Amino acid sequence: MIPDFSGDFINFASTSNSDIIEIIGEGKVEYNEALKKDIYNIQVRKGNKTMTYSPSNIAGKELQAAFGMDDKAWIGQKFTVLHAQGKMLISPIVVVAVPNKVLVAGS
Repeated sequence: MIPDFSGDFINFASTSNSDIIEIIGEGKVEYNEALKKDIYNIQVRKGNKTMTYSPSNIAGKELQAAFGMDDKAWIGQKFTVLHAQGKMLISPIVVVAVPNKVLVAGS
């Protein structure tokens, strides 16, 4: 058996470069006692594991630009994890349907 110690949150330590993450639920704002502030959390799936992703303001704006302002439209959408200089970045995967072709951007 290989135990999973990745935790419940998507972050630099729990991901690898090029991981594909799927958004599986609407986001919700929750108060983080340790940080003493509200945090926007999204339910996501990494492989077979359900986890929580708390996007930064920049990542949230990238998700809105790619998938729309309403996070209900994000359900089923995916993004790629990028590791750069000790930080986790995201790149939304946008699928564009063109007659007789499928174009995938961001992967």
